[in-house]
Amino acid sequence: MKAIKFIFIFISIVIIILSSCNIDGQIFSDEIYQDTIKQNIGGEIIRNIHYYNDFQSFNYDVKYTYKSKYDSISDIGSGHYYSQQLPVDEQLIKFGKWLIFKTNGDRNKDFIFICDTNTCTWIKYEISPYEIERTALWIEQSIESELNNWDTVSKVKNIDKNGNITILYVYAKKNRIFSFVRGKRKITYKINMETGVPKMTAIS
Repeated sequence: MKAIKFIFIFISIVIIILSSCNIDGQIFSDEIYQDTIKQNIGGEIIRNIHYYNDFQSFNYDVKYTYKSKYDSISDIGSGHYYSQQLPVDEQLIKFGKWLIFKTNGDRNKDFIFICDTNTCTWIKYEISPYEIERTALWIEQSIESELNNWDTVSKVKNIDKNGNITILYVYAKKNRIFSFVRGKRKITYKINMETGVPKMTAIS
């Protein structure tokens, strides 16, 4: 009887675990599909999506292509959404001769792709804790943070039509006693009108 009771309990636990890991009615999924998003500036973004999940997480790997209103096609690059839902609407922003596209890079960082409309060549810029903390402006402020900590995350919150990029940077404070002690900074980048290169201009 004890053995039967143990087996029953074990099976029940397994069922509960499998149910808790169930995503969209499936325990495991691995699928590839495509969708398109109409752009406010004209044309459309084509997304080739690889979706997969397991017991621990669900992920989207996305390859982006832009088809302009004149039917020219250019490959933007890739984004990655880990344990995050894929946005329904992702939009290009036009700034002078530049096209700007933001996507998720990882759990703790974002990617910004910038294209010169004359060449249709996209350049990727990483907005990550590492890239932020290696800039001269950050170093000058002597902010004590733990760069390689799970709580240290940089995310793009807004890109306006004047080429200003607003980033929320949340970081683990150095030598903290309690795990919840974190610092926050709003960081601003400005895209150079001539070169298309984003540069940090303010930390507040």
